[in-house]
Amino acid sequence: MVQLLRNIRHDFGNHLQVISGYLDLGRSDAIREYINSLVEEMAEERIIFNSQTPEAALYFYQQLLMARERGINMRFQDLQVSSIKVLEKHQEPLQSIIKAAAQADDKRLSVSVRESEPGKVQVFISMDGETEPVSVAVME
Repeated sequence: MVQLLRNIRHDFGNHLQVISGYLDLGRSDAIREYINSLVEEMAEERIIFNSQTPEAALYFYQQLLMARERGINMRFQDLQVSSIKVLEKHQEPLQSIIKAAAQADDKRLSVSVRESEPGKVQVFISMDGETEPVSVAVME
């Protein structure tokens, strides 16, 4: 938890530095665009915190931050799981996201995670502009 808070504080500090830099340059239009992109990013993250247990929300948020640390542009689209134990055991969806990102050519990845039955989870990863998602089954 402490590491997660450190990462969040670090990101927040970076955002403030970017805004401060634009302010020093008198670029109010760039500040507005940057803040709008942050608001959009936060709105996309809302799916992680809606209708999830606190443990699942924390897990998926950590997965998102670890993907970002690797320079992977992703978002969660749909999360329907009652337990994250299988995902934790296999470090999913991060492991599949890393593999997909290697072929994504800087395209954004959309990730859906659905539990089909107890102990079996499907991870769907699609790239912007692609119609067919990659499906990965995760089982105990």
